[in-house]
Amino acid sequence: MTGIKGPLHRPDEKSARALWNDAAARADLGRIGIEVPEQMSALFLMDGDEIDRITKGVEPLSDLYPKRLTDVHPNLETAFHFGYDYLERSAARRHFLSSSLIDKVWPNEWNKSLELFFLVRETRFLSEISGSNWLAELDLYLRHTRLRTPVLAVQNSDEFRLTLAEKLANNSRSLPVEAFHDLVAGALARRDLSGAIQLLESEKDRGFSNINDFFLLIYLYCLNDKVGKAEALAAAKTESIQKDWFVNWLWGDLQAEFGFRPPS
Repeated sequence: MTGIKGPLHRPDEKSARALWNDAAARADLGRIGIEVPEQMSALFLMDGDEIDRITKGVEPLSDLYPKRLTDVHPNLETAFHFGYDYLERSAARRHFLSSSLIDKVWPNEWNKSLELFFLVRETRFLSEISGSNWLAELDLYLRHTRLRTPVLAVQNSDEFRLTLAEKLANNSRSLPVEAFHDLVAGALARRDLSGAIQLLESEKDRGFSNINDFFLLIYLYCLNDKVGKAEALAAAKTESIQKDWFVNWLWGDLQAEFGFRPPS
């Protein structure tokens, strides 16, 4: 929750980027997932007018231990629907642009990026609440954004894990499987497709530790214009691939996007 004291002035794009021009501030913001100034829009849920509306008639808390409602567990479905009304990208954009506060403080130059950042926020929320097609989610972040944080998150990593994995890689010849996956995630966060492929190929030679790495390598081959390698790898493992909705989706998507020929 943010409060503002004093007169408000609409910033221009140059002044609004000031924090990101400072290396230390930029690094701190990046660690919590705010990588570019335009992404600040995705922190918005509601303004004071909306808070007044949804809390109308509710008594204020007056104790230090605010557990005065009930000991009954909350209804998670109700909580989800309440929160999703503010996180669904179309509704979020509408709330954002109709806010009198935002009208005063948000640079007009950034309005064209609202849809993308609200989409990323909504996708991450749904993924964390109910799961997702992880590879479709990764594809969205890799091909339509330059953000690092969601690329790491969809692979169960983050900047802190990646830093530790990189230190381990520099000081040890052997890595735990978890750290190896952080390095793959880090390569993808940098958009270093060749580096990620090299790491996954080294795992392929040892034997994949999980089936998702196999599918990830096939996808990255296609994304890196190496469809022939993707087809050869898929054909070599066709007997061990369990056909399910994910495999059917992946083969169909790669065929439509890259001309990939699924194994028969």
